[in-house]
Amino acid sequence: MLQLIRSKAASLVVKVLFALLIVTFGVWGIGDVLRNRAVEMNVATVGAQKISAQELNQAVRGEIQRLRGVFGGAFDIEQAKQLGIIDQQLDSLISNALISQEIQHLKLAAGDETVRAIILSNQAFKNSSGQFDRTRYQQLLAANRMSEAQYEASLRAELNRNELVEAMSAGGTAPAPLVDTLYRIRAEKRVADTVFIPFSSAGNIGEPSEADLAEFHQKHGDLFRAPELRSFTVAFLKLDDLAQSIQVSDNETMDEYQSRLPEFQTPERRHLEQILVPDDDTAQKVLAALKGGRSFSAVAKDVAKLPNGPTDLGTVTEQELPPELAAAAFKLPANGVSDAVKSPFGTHILHVVAIEPPKTLSYEEVRPKLTAELARDRADRQMGSLINKVDDALAGGGDLDKVAADLGLKIVKISDIDQTGHAVAGGVIVLPSPASDILASAFATDQGQIGGVTDTTDGGFYVVRVDKVTPAALRPLSSVRDAVRAAWQQEQRIQRADKIAKEILDAVNGGATLKDVAAKRNLKLTTTPQLGRSGEDGGLPAPLVGKLFELKVHQAATADSADGAYVAELTQLIAASPTVGKSELDQMSRQLGGAIQSDLLTQYQYALRKRFPVAIDQSALDRAF
Repeated sequence: MLQLIRSKAASLVVKVLFALLIVTFGVWGIGDVLRNRAVEMNVATVGAQKISAQELNQAVRGEIQRLRGVFGGAFDIEQAKQLGIIDQQLDSLISNALISQEIQHLKLAAGDETVRAIILSNQAFKNSSGQFDRTRYQQLLAANRMSEAQYEASLRAELNRNELVEAMSAGGTAPAPLVDTLYRIRAEKRVADTVFIPFSSAGNIGEPSEADLAEFHQKHGDLFRAPELRSFTVAFLKLDDLAQSIQVSDNETMDEYQSRLPEFQTPERRHLEQILVPDDDTAQKVLAALKGGRSFSAVAKDVAKLPNGPTDLGTVTEQELPPELAAAAFKLPANGVSDAVKSPFGTHILHVVAIEPPKTLSYEEVRPKLTAELARDRADRQMGSLINKVDDALAGGGDLDKVAADLGLKIVKISDIDQTGHAVAGGVIVLPSPASDILASAFATDQGQIGGVTDTTDGGFYVVRVDKVTPAALRPLSSVRDAVRAAWQQEQRIQRADKIAKEILDAVNGGATLKDVAAKRNLKLTTTPQLGRSGEDGGLPAPLVGKLFELKVHQAATADSADGAYVAELTQLIAASPTVGKSELDQMSRQLGGAIQSDLLTQYQYALRKRFPVAIDQSALDRAF
């Protein structure tokens, strides 16, 4: 194409074309093009609130990460689309926006005291003594990249939301007649007489003719089909592989050590126990007994009247104690006992059981760890650039093997593997991680094509080229003759057993009892236990249990299991009693109440859409995903 343009560059037509392009850029400006790319793209508007593509993307990625934990990492954006996760997350963001604007409309606001009480009661913010620790509070917020103002604002918003949701759903209780009716239906029990006709009882089936085999082979081709096979090449690079190729100097490691020195310093820790008494008089008696030489444990039991002895505070740092206790405990020697120390909880006498001196890990101790971390961080920064280089090289028509060799990627070649990961030649197939994602990519790419460069959860990437596709095909009869013969014979056995079952069924539904019919045919009669709708402990096929709950007493039904055919005659119907199943009735009432509350909230959100109109930009949504 470029050569063609060059060859025609001197022509009048091309000169006019370039002149028009220059004028266009001069009028509109290339800066506008660049600026427009940076404009925030919104996928929906809810009243006055915008939902950005970035916000939706974060929600979707978060759900994908959660599902990867469920499915072992084998979950990507394409599967998220197929399962409707993008729409689900967008609906969730829209619901939140509706509720947020309704809260503003109603001028709901959680009080400062309520927010403060919730923060102070949060166990995550308490120290080993069970007290609120502001330092711990700030550290946890910093670890989650939140300021105190941001956290308190989010907590306030959650309180407001809960208040509104609870107000709307509080009246959602299930009417007693509805609960009673549903309970009677669900808790009803049934008893049946059954007979079982094993497929193996069909006797000598005989041998199929060639025509029988050929017909069965064609009719049931899916049973004898060879799966689609693929041969493909995987080029990949893990973050750790790239990190191993990076050299980190001693100077860099030392600088990192110095900058992170507090991280390698362990403050002094003390194992403390205490006697806590309610008043000064008891405290003085305790101190007098201790000065008299009695043990801390004995004084706690005999003088302070603590039946379990002193309270073990564990091994703590100075920062983990309330200031008044820390000041007293950390000036004592080992085995020292403090004077009486007052706090809002009472009067404390502290005993230092043991002291762990402060410690600083030396540079030599942490150098391997720091070197590996620095190399990995640098690899992480380089990985994006490397991915772009691979992408550009392949987009420019580069050969995958050469691109991999030039850029230091690893290569694995896989031959004739099916979609489940089994090779036609047998043996163990070892795919790079994530194996399931790579396999899915190989079977989603056409022969001769290269898939996209795909990031992995461990910071690396992979790309797949499909070298050969062997389509699924019906195996020749000659190669599967024994399997076709066995399947034909099994089908004949099933048909014979089903024929007997149908004859018994017709006899019972014609007025005979299953007991009499079974006796005439020399079949074993079995009576089931009381069966619920789930068929627990009955040993019957689930379809047959379902049919029993559609029958009248002395009617019969039949169904196959994996090994034979069953016929069952309903002999007893046991009605449920709400007074007997009180706990089950209460549970059902709660379940129905929850469903009603959910419906109320759904209808409420539909009403809010009239006050705060919702508009979804489908084109923006398609571009974002």
